[in-house]
Amino acid sequence: MARALAALLAVAATFALLPVTLDLHRLVGEPWMAGGIVFLMTLALGLPVLVFFCRRQWWEPWRFALGGTLGGALCALPFAHGLTFSLAYLMLLLACAGFAAGLSFWGIGIWRNDDLTCPKEFRLPGGAAYKVARNALRRRAA
Repeated sequence: MARALAALLAVAATFALLPVTLDLHRLVGEPWMAGGIVFLMTLALGLPVLVFFCRRQWWEPWRFALGGTLGGALCALPFAHGLTFSLAYLMLLLACAGFAAGLSFWGIGIWRNDDLTCPKEFRLPGGAAYKVARNALRRRAA
């Protein structure tokens, strides 16, 4: 889970650079405020979704891409006032960036992470994936 949390922090920090690049910081004040708002919103939306997906064992990339798309669109809401272009355009732009961020998060934090992707039938009580289960998984894949 540590790898997934580190990936979430890295993707949130990278995604927070987008409002500064788009000059959206003029709507809220300083550049660090615009980046901070998006960073905190990404963490506030991403962490509960990650825990939910972890409990359900939903590790497919399309789920993370969809979650990133919805989260990216929601990150446009704090910048809704005073826009010189439409809110729909900003939501679409951030939704596309969220799609890429969700897939990036899946690639960094989930893909080939044996601590998360071990199937339920190879998990022992308490959710621990032991070496025996991993060896059985490798034999099953071959």
